[in-house]
Amino acid sequence: MKIWAVEAEVGEGPFWDEVTGSLFWIDVRKPSLHQYSGEGVKLCSWVLPEPVGAFALLEDRAKALVALASGLALLDLPSGQVKNLVDPEPGQHHNRLNEGKVSPCGRHFVFGSMDDRDAKEATGALYCLSADRSIKVLATGLVVANGIAWSLDGGTLYFSDSRASTIWVSDWDSTTGTIANRRIFASPTAEQGRPDGAAMDEEGHYWSAGVSAGRLNRFAPDGNITETIDLPVQAPTMPAFGPAGSGLMFVTSHRRIEEPTAMDGSIVVLNVGQRGLPQRRFQLQR
Repeated sequence: MKIWAVEAEVGEGPFWDEVTGSLFWIDVRKPSLHQYSGEGVKLCSWVLPEPVGAFALLEDRAKALVALASGLALLDLPSGQVKNLVDPEPGQHHNRLNEGKVSPCGRHFVFGSMDDRDAKEATGALYCLSADRSIKVLATGLVVANGIAWSLDGGTLYFSDSRASTIWVSDWDSTTGTIANRRIFASPTAEQGRPDGAAMDEEGHYWSAGVSAGRLNRFAPDGNITETIDLPVQAPTMPAFGPAGSGLMFVTSHRRIEEPTAMDGSIVVLNVGQRGLPQRRFQLQR
């Protein structure tokens, strides 16, 4: 196990990019997108104008999609310029966008929102931005949308609400970017770890960052926890598998807790002995 002391306020969204052979991740509260080598060396950073909840690298290698507090925007990587794309929640000024993943086919970006006030309410939702730039609402009534991942065959979408401590599964239609038959997958306790970000391995197990318990939980397809790994950070936020076949996992964390330590806000790198499904770049049309 290794620690990258990146000093993030709220580290999130680790994404191992096979195209560049590097790890991209965001800091939500010190709004920025970062690129690091596999050895933990900073390669590049892009400062963003607002809190950022998620991102997706585009197949157009010069751009990234960023989910900012005010809506989705395009980041031009060479210049650092940000151009607004669409606000999926006009008038919801107390919400911000949070969490997002590209679907296995690369044609959809599923992302969520959350109530950004201290006294949080269920004003968040789950959305799908498709390659043709259309947006669909997938679920409403969420407090903190999180935990997005797909099954091995791409036919099932997983997502969670960190505050409700519930993970759901639903049937996923990759043609239309819609869901059906939503049902509860698991409801871990705070002691087990409220579900934050997630990743899927090649055996069909769902890895969840237990943000309230300083651990990773590996859920079997039946919803039972089959493995738990304690981490040296108190609030892990999202796991992501590293280079294909390596068995490595990167886990971001945050330090917005009562008594943060020097470790909190770091990226934890560990070998979990499992291989993950590759993450995709987004095929956003011009």
